[in-house]
Amino acid sequence: MKRCPQCLFLFPDSDSKCDFDQTPLEHVDDSAIETATRPPKRRTLPIAVAIGLMLGVLVFAIYYGLSRQQQKASAAAETPVSVEPVAPPPATPSPAISPSPSPSPSTAASPQSSSSSEKPATAHTRATSDPVSTSGPGIGTRQGGKPVIMLTSGGKIEADEVWRTKDGVWYRRNGMVTLLKRGQVKTIITR
Repeated sequence: MKRCPQCLFLFPDSDSKCDFDQTPLEHVDDSAIETATRPPKRRTLPIAVAIGLMLGVLVFAIYYGLSRQQQKASAAAETPVSVEPVAPPPATPSPAISPSPSPSPSTAASPQSSSSSEKPATAHTRATSDPVSTSGPGIGTRQGGKPVIMLTSGGKIEADEVWRTKDGVWYRRNGMVTLLKRGQVKTIITR
């Protein structure tokens, strides 16, 4: 084989000049041709391993950061908020009924309460996963039947007890107490 010293193009032994630049060709042995035409050693495996390692570290860092944020958010949600007690109302009786901070549907004044034995009311604003304690009968227990909550989405919920508060509509079903926002409830009927 022959090779052009200028463009390094290979020619058969029968040619004497390069077809491109008319340079005289040099005779080359087969070992030099094999070295020139052999593909270079590839280093793709170390590069692929390095890229995979970097991606793995990046994915782990993102996962670790997100899990830390979720832990901080859940810890902040579980931290109880301190609530200052509300001062008792003045000793003069008022004909208006003040809204109750608890999810009790009480609309009539109880005969047991007197101005001398009243306890100061406290707001229930602590976020917790503990069971909710409700006192007094709600809708359904007063009227004698099972209440059914008709939702604005067209669904219905059969409950053991239902009561309204300023937060929305609370209901108890099989010992579980749940809150529905006011916009979700269309009406409450009793069967």
